[in-house]
Amino acid sequence: MDRYPPMENDSNAATAEELEQQDVDVYVERALHGPVFRMAYEHTHTYCEIFYLRSGTCTYTVNKGQWHLEAGDIFIVAPGEPHSTRYEGKTSCERIIVFCMPEVLARLIPTAADEVRRTLTRSGKVILNAESRRAVDTMIHNMLLENDLPQRFSEDILKLESLHLVMLLLRDGIFGYETMSEKDGYSADIERALKYIALNYQQPLTLEDTAAYCNLSTTYFSRKFKLITGRTFKEHVNFIRLRQAKQMLCTTDNTITKIAMLCGFGSSNYFKDVFKADMGVSPREYRKISCPHGHPHLRTDG
Repeated sequence: MDRYPPMENDSNAATAEELEQQDVDVYVERALHGPVFRMAYEHTHTYCEIFYLRSGTCTYTVNKGQWHLEAGDIFIVAPGEPHSTRYEGKTSCERIIVFCMPEVLARLIPTAADEVRRTLTRSGKVILNAESRRAVDTMIHNMLLENDLPQRFSEDILKLESLHLVMLLLRDGIFGYETMSEKDGYSADIERALKYIALNYQQPLTLEDTAAYCNLSTTYFSRKFKLITGRTFKEHVNFIRLRQAKQMLCTTDNTITKIAMLCGFGSSNYFKDVFKADMGVSPREYRKISCPHGHPHLRTDG
């Protein structure tokens, strides 16, 4: 039996408008839709929206950019950005939204306040692995209980759990800010490949193996991947690996060599070459310049 009771209507626009009239810092809402449902209009609000798609598929439109979401994906909508949702597919869609005020959560953790603010004020998709998704599911279940059956300290617990959720996303999530191509739209094949890369970037990845995973010929996959993403397969893999490496440089005390290995680069020298070509500075210089206070035990010796 599902531990979440069903709900029928999508009222997140009305909910956000109501919250803005009240002194509420965090609110959690759940809705269940049929396979086909589309919001009638775009809307905005001052809250950040952390949208968790528990089942089904949908397309999120923000500022005219579009993202395809599948079960287990999370989408962050920055405050003030016009957005709408279109549910699609053959199965019912369940979504849970955490409305929160970025500044309220940032104040709870001074050592990472800037990173929390940046995360909650930029719209984008977050991909989670199976273990992280289970953790998020449990976390959101607890938040719904505190929200719907409030007790003493429930408001404070909701703030702390929301911050916990954001920190888990920062630690374990793969953040994507690339929208679907306006010209070519959504491609299930390439979406499958992008998620495969995001969840396996630490392992050796080849064009041939990824094409086979998507049941496509190497030539056709390579051409279609570049058309949809704007990058070659190798460029995109390095893009994901570098993005994770930059996060590790600022949030861990791992050596440059260990970060190179954890992010899937074959050697530290190759990692340094790719990093410098992309950022204009070495990983060690980037750590000193960009993250001098990001972690209390950061290494500067490489």
